[in-house]
Amino acid sequence: MKKLPLNIFATSFLFLVFLSGCTHCPQQQKDTLYQVSTIDALLNASYDGDTDIRSLKERGDFGLGTFNNLDGEMLMLDGTCYQIKSDGKVSEASSDVKTPFACVTFFDAKETFVLESGTDSAKFAKDSSKYFLQNYFYAIRIEGTFKMIKARSVPAQAKPYPLLTEVVKTQPVFEFKDAKGTLAGFFTPSFFRGVNVTGIHMHFISDDRKSGGHVLDFEMTEGFLKTDKMTNIFLALPDTLEFSAMDFGKNLEKDLNKVEK
Repeated sequence: MKKLPLNIFATSFLFLVFLSGCTHCPQQQKDTLYQVSTIDALLNASYDGDTDIRSLKERGDFGLGTFNNLDGEMLMLDGTCYQIKSDGKVSEASSDVKTPFACVTFFDAKETFVLESGTDSAKFAKDSSKYFLQNYFYAIRIEGTFKMIKARSVPAQAKPYPLLTEVVKTQPVFEFKDAKGTLAGFFTPSFFRGVNVTGIHMHFISDDRKSGGHVLDFEMTEGFLKTDKMTNIFLALPDTLEFSAMDFGKNLEKDLNKVEK
């Protein structure tokens, strides 16, 4: 059997808190990020997960991710899991659908900030130290009116799966003007590089729940930010032959930047 690199196990030992019996410790469950697989696995075209949406909802009511075969973007809000297809249209995801990568938590806002008119994605990232302590995980929820949102989704893929960097070359991109809705996602510290998207990662859904996508850029008209700091992490790795044989020795940061930007 091929062994995973030592740095993966070191990261797990130093930074992950594996919880058992979470249903008996609700406060820990509220302050816990539950993650399915890793972002590097997704970059390596691991698009077939073994966790279904029903199981995911037991671990959180808020979050984001994608679906098996990489069939669109996922956004979970207030306990409802939405699937945003490659045409930008939204539907509620079936409980039996599975995910190869997702992050969820039980959202419990700790702080609220009013965002200035004109706040865009660059300013929000630059001002991130106002909202987030750099070595903790945060759930992010921004509600309001947006002058502009640029978003994308990805179409379902067929085997043999292409790498994610190839998939996004032909990704549909949407631009929403004067849109009312919610940005939902996470701030992830830099030490989790390779395991998750470090920095800010958000998906959008409109108030009417009809449109959305993975956020590439935005500009606020008015709105507010709610944050939830998390101090516990649970990482659920896929129990598949594909994942067990995957080589995680390569630094995929450049590939991730191509995919996220």
